[in-house]
Amino acid sequence: MDRLEMSNYTVCAALAAPHLLYAYIWFLPRRWMALFGKNSCKMFETVAWLLKVVQALGVSYWYLLRRPSGIDLAAVPPLAWIAFALLVGFGQWLNVGIFKAIGHAGVYYGFKLGHTVPWVSGFPFNVVSHPQYVGSVATVLGGAALVWTQAPQGLGLLTLYWTLLYVATAIQEDKCHVD
Repeated sequence: MDRLEMSNYTVCAALAAPHLLYAYIWFLPRRWMALFGKNSCKMFETVAWLLKVVQALGVSYWYLLRRPSGIDLAAVPPLAWIAFALLVGFGQWLNVGIFKAIGHAGVYYGFKLGHTVPWVSGFPFNVVSHPQYVGSVATVLGGAALVWTQAPQGLGLLTLYWTLLYVATAIQEDKCHVD
């Protein structure tokens, strides 16, 4: 197996890793709490952030193997910059909004890990269902829009895969209320 083919597996695993963590804690919160006790939410947040770094490194590795010269920001068309700004701005507006609405414990499954989390029906939940995941997908799409004209073959499929991971996590949270 060559490096390009291996990087496909690497990036897919890196992108899936946080979602596997989410599923583990969603379905087996008591096991997570047995490991980390009262620090369960904080450890979840820490591991989730570390896995976001793994995602960024995986995507960067995948991209740079296919385009070693990197991204020429001066060659990005103005429309791509606008799409990037609008999508990332919208996505981060939702992500900041959810942290403000339900706090870190709410974002990191605190209700499953022994915390009281307020029920919020206002912003950002009145804008979209699953605002954190919609915000993350918007950010991913914004990044893809920025590099689209310089993208190596496969970026569209990779972006679709990443989006579907968020869709699967949202469905899991909607359909499976297991403690």
